[in-house]
Amino acid sequence: MSATARLLDTPEAVAEGLRRLTHAPEWLGAPGRPDQVRAGLERYAPELVTGALEVRRLEVRRLRLKKGSEGWTGQYELELGRAGEAGGRVVMLQARVVPPGFAEPDAVATGAFGEPGWRAYLPELRLELQTQPEDPALPALPALTDPERARELLERAIRAAAPRYADLRIASCFVKALRYKPGSRATVVYRLGYGPGDAGRGWPEIVVAKTYSGSKGKNAYDGMAALWASPLATGDVVTVAEPLAYLPDLKVLLQGPIAEERTLEDLLRAALRSGDSAELAALDEAMDKTAAGLAALHYSGVAYGETITWEDELAEVREVIGRLAVPLPELAEAAEPLLRRLEALAAEALPDPVLPSHRAFRPAQVLLSGSRIGFIDFDGFGRAEAALDLSRFVRKARALGFDALQAAGVADDGAYARADAIGERFLAAYERYASVSRRRIELWEALDLLTLVLYCWTKIEPERLPDTMLLLERHLRRIGVL
Repeated sequence: MSATARLLDTPEAVAEGLRRLTHAPEWLGAPGRPDQVRAGLERYAPELVTGALEVRRLEVRRLRLKKGSEGWTGQYELELGRAGEAGGRVVMLQARVVPPGFAEPDAVATGAFGEPGWRAYLPELRLELQTQPEDPALPALPALTDPERARELLERAIRAAAPRYADLRIASCFVKALRYKPGSRATVVYRLGYGPGDAGRGWPEIVVAKTYSGSKGKNAYDGMAALWASPLATGDVVTVAEPLAYLPDLKVLLQGPIAEERTLEDLLRAALRSGDSAELAALDEAMDKTAAGLAALHYSGVAYGETITWEDELAEVREVIGRLAVPLPELAEAAEPLLRRLEALAAEALPDPVLPSHRAFRPAQVLLSGSRIGFIDFDGFGRAEAALDLSRFVRKARALGFDALQAAGVADDGAYARADAIGERFLAAYERYASVSRRRIELWEALDLLTLVLYCWTKIEPERLPDTMLLLERHLRRIGVL
């Protein structure tokens, strides 16, 4: 390495680069603030100016800087109503945040607000808006949310894909829950009913349908099918949902239920906020079982999915920075000293073997029911070092623990120490079942935390920058980079 490169990798150079990532311009934050968007609409939509309509609720939905897009795109969900009248309707608006230096549309509203064809540009927010038509990215959504259409779809698909349910007859289908991210994915939970003669057949009472704009549903189905062909299918250590069917034309995954009383995240928050000895003991037991379950998944012998290396993750971080540098050129080299330093450390720490990997493993993905645990959300299932799953889980557990302890009145130093102890206990529990490089975990966590900092920019969440940067800097000091 040249002397110039070494100078670029000093702690001072790393710290200076991170400082440049800490402060977002005011124009970027405004489109993420519902009150400012509402005020902008009330200046440019005649129906709101005159009071003929009113915005009763406005929520920001997934503003993102995507690859190849000219600015940040996303949606707003509005509940509109007529002044003095009860009831209302929900309208989705497509949005684009236009960065400085990019061509701006005319600041003229066209069409009737909230109706198909309406569009406007709010120059104070650099925000282009238009009414969103029916979600073209999720063509299955209308059928999945209509109980009768869903009943027919589920019966037909499960019969065809799962031999043990070849004579399935669904008498009723009730939509129990719906989670929807416009343009991305939706999850529908159904409670199924059967005729009197079909009681005790072992057919599922709960079915979960997931539909995606991309290929994640197919990946999740194939990954769960591979896990169900492994020793994990017994459920002795951890439960994984039964894959029931995948409909490629509609991009719909159907899966069976996992018993849930609460998530590990819920337990972690509750135990640390209350300090209750029984809850803390339950948390220790659940964390130990989660470590055993994760080790069982890693050593299940499943050979399925894309392999992701630390170098792949590093390249992804650089791609995100390159994407940000188009509208925000001042960020182009901000993280490069840190990335070079991490790259050098990674070259000195040999990676662990590539194993089956959840790749999005966090306390929210662990379901608790009595003495049993289950893992969910295998959208990104593939192969990687164990350090990927371990770093993401420990990083999130620490953050949740710190927040809960602060809410309980524990001072920062004490909260950090106790949150670190939670992570350490989990890693020690995992190491009772399998060996893993602690240095590799630290390096994966560094990239994960830097990614979260970048997400504050790409997802227009600048209010989260100070706390997220604090976590990154603290981790870098812990591993000797700062």
